[in-house]
Amino acid sequence: MERIRLFFIYNFVSTWRITAGFMVEFVARKNENTIYIIPIITEIILMLFVAVFGENIILNYGDFIACTLLFSMGLQNSLVTKISNSVVRTTHLTGLFTDLGIELSQLYFYKQFELRLKLFTSIRLRLTIIVFFFLGGIIGGLFYLKMHLTVLLIAVLVLGFGLIFDYIKLKISLINKKLHEL
Repeated sequence: MERIRLFFIYNFVSTWRITAGFMVEFVARKNENTIYIIPIITEIILMLFVAVFGENIILNYGDFIACTLLFSMGLQNSLVTKISNSVVRTTHLTGLFTDLGIELSQLYFYKQFELRLKLFTSIRLRLTIIVFFFLGGIIGGLFYLKMHLTVLLIAVLVLGFGLIFDYIKLKISLINKKLHEL
């Protein structure tokens, strides 16, 4: 029975990841400037739901909570992968370590300044992602001990702030563009 349950969960999560990728790609083809809005709003809604109602339903529907959070992670990974042109994958830490190892070894062989500069930029990006991944895991775990699932409200606030900040930045950019056209 446990194998059937796990098989169902795995296929359910895989279907949600395909849906997440489809959503990001669909929005990207409609309007590249707003690629992130619908997926992030969906993430906010899902995490808000789990943060507010998760503690009450986790005992009876723990798999549903897990799948909902996995779908949010799939959305995040699809979005970051699309925006970065597949350079960054936020949930594939082993791949980041592999790429980091390859790039560190390339430093020995690449002697041209431009190539080394490009390598250092990529290495810095990968190290930043790895460090923040671990910091987020540790800090998130510590906050979870105190806040339980309501810790997701922090992520909701950060994502909401990011949307508002980006909206303001876009408006300022459009105003500057119009002023330069005059």
